[in-house]
Amino acid sequence: MYGLKLGLRSLLYRKKQYTALFLVCMVGVGISLFCLFLVKGMLSSLEDKAKLYYGGDFTFIGGKTELTLPNVDDFIEKLVPVFPEGSVISSRFDFDADYSSFYFEGTEARQRVIKGVDFSKEMKLFQGFNYLEGNPLNMAGSNGVLLSEPIAETLGVQVGDSITFLLKTAKGYTNTVLLEVHGIFRDSSLFGMYTSYMDIDCLRKSYNVAQTWANRICIDFPDGYKITQEKVEGFQAQLEQEFTMFPLVDDKELFYQPLLSRKFSEPQYALVDLYANLEDLKVLIDAMNIISTFVILILMVIIMVGVSSTYRVIVMKRINEIGIYKAIGMKRLGIFSVLLSETSLLIFVGCVAGMIFSWILCWGISLFSFSFIPAFDIFLVNGNLSPKISFLQSLLISILVYVTTTFGVLLSVQKSVKMTPVDALGVTE
Repeated sequence: MYGLKLGLRSLLYRKKQYTALFLVCMVGVGISLFCLFLVKGMLSSLEDKAKLYYGGDFTFIGGKTELTLPNVDDFIEKLVPVFPEGSVISSRFDFDADYSSFYFEGTEARQRVIKGVDFSKEMKLFQGFNYLEGNPLNMAGSNGVLLSEPIAETLGVQVGDSITFLLKTAKGYTNTVLLEVHGIFRDSSLFGMYTSYMDIDCLRKSYNVAQTWANRICIDFPDGYKITQEKVEGFQAQLEQEFTMFPLVDDKELFYQPLLSRKFSEPQYALVDLYANLEDLKVLIDAMNIISTFVILILMVIIMVGVSSTYRVIVMKRINEIGIYKAIGMKRLGIFSVLLSETSLLIFVGCVAGMIFSWILCWGISLFSFSFIPAFDIFLVNGNLSPKISFLQSLLISILVYVTTTFGVLLSVQKSVKMTPVDALGVTE
């Protein structure tokens, strides 16, 4: 306690000397946490958009020569006991819309994918969309459609307008269906811009397939459920008792290739997790994580080297003071405790200020719209960056900064502390 008092008095007495060290610590910790929170928020936005697009955490797909799940309710009945209680297990029909378009008053808007969704089960998931107009509340069993904002602007439609859906049926005939715009969502990313959502029964009828048919089943786990590799392997083992299962894959294309190449002698099925659908984005995700980790490590090294080297200079100027401490009987450990108290207080205040600084940066960047950047919407929430602040991660980074910087300081001043009182008092500044 006495060492802490001496350390506090020393900091207050030499506050001008320690201002630079405080700023290094504050800015280093603040920018480190800001990078961490920013990347975490961007990846969270990407994951949320991907979950909407793919229907949840996992997808169950299969067939012999193409993706097909006839009598899909029978499949769902067998899947329900496998997954955790409270999971949403629903059928979907992903329709390749290369030869399909929406029309409104003579204006055409091409689509990439039309997703037929069981809105009676997936309503919670779709309430997470950022809607410019409308909502998905009455989509189940209707002829409604959810459009992205860019497509709605291209067509010049608003909620309540009727548009014409032109498509080729399963038998190759041309069909036209009248759809009502129920919602317009803000998303111009690769997941949203050329993707629209409609009721699965309406899409089946439009495409002229059985009302019991689908080409995938989506599994969305309850909020807070932690997915581990061990649990996934357990799901796979249970599914293997009911179906001919393809091995777990990190990339869905590993299953698609033999399926579409007609290499299966019997129907095979695969359990595909969310990130196995994002193989093209994995390089980007890994790069973001690596860059943020690299920035944090570099800043931590700067803090450690900057504080320890500067502190060494300060201690050298206080060598007479150390000699006095020794002359009055203070042991080496006691002197270390005084210096450690100074360092601890400095780093603690710097880390707290760094946390506040990072929160200010996160708040500031969330005020600006970045939707003007092409293809950047996958990382945005309603057009803005939305960093995810974590107190636990702030604490861990601060502890890491404290430990490494304190260790660097002790190494840099140990030579000065080892000097005898005579040698220390004989040094002139």
